[in-house]
Amino acid sequence: MPIAEVVGRTVLAGRVPGQTDYPQIEQAARAAASQDGRVLLDLSGIGVLSSSYFDAALWPLWSLTPELYPGLAKVPLAAVDDIELVLRANQAAVWSFKTEGDRSPRLLGAIDPALKLTLDRVAERGELTAGDLVEAKGSIGATAWSNRLASLHQLRLVRRRKDGRRLIYVLAWKE
Repeated sequence: MPIAEVVGRTVLAGRVPGQTDYPQIEQAARAAASQDGRVLLDLSGIGVLSSSYFDAALWPLWSLTPELYPGLAKVPLAAVDDIELVLRANQAAVWSFKTEGDRSPRLLGAIDPALKLTLDRVAERGELTAGDLVEAKGSIGATAWSNRLASLHQLRLVRRRKDGRRLIYVLAWKE
């Protein structure tokens, strides 16, 4: 989903323009989302992306729309600091892809080391439950693993599906 096409411009700056653009961006994101809610926000062609615009127009896709799992694609180098400013303020991270077909995205932003460890475990195993983590690393209880996985889900870094009473987690960008 090319953001420049959705909003019709390449300079994205200011909170008020971001708030004005958000409904249009949200509608386009919902329309472009795959069946499981994954959507890539293509930032190619964006000349300026301010932190206030990102916070008002794009960040709500992660923080207010629980059925979407957004990722960023083709982030201009000049925009990284502004995006990370918002992510640090929210103690969050997002998946960033160099290209749309990129199979090894990186995290922009930073998360708590315990959450990063849990995210690494999900990446190693492909998909898992809190119970799987207890079996692999018995020094941490099921409730702690479950809370960490739920936090990663709330940050939109992992998706989950229900299998009976179990919640199975997978990286948000994985098919």
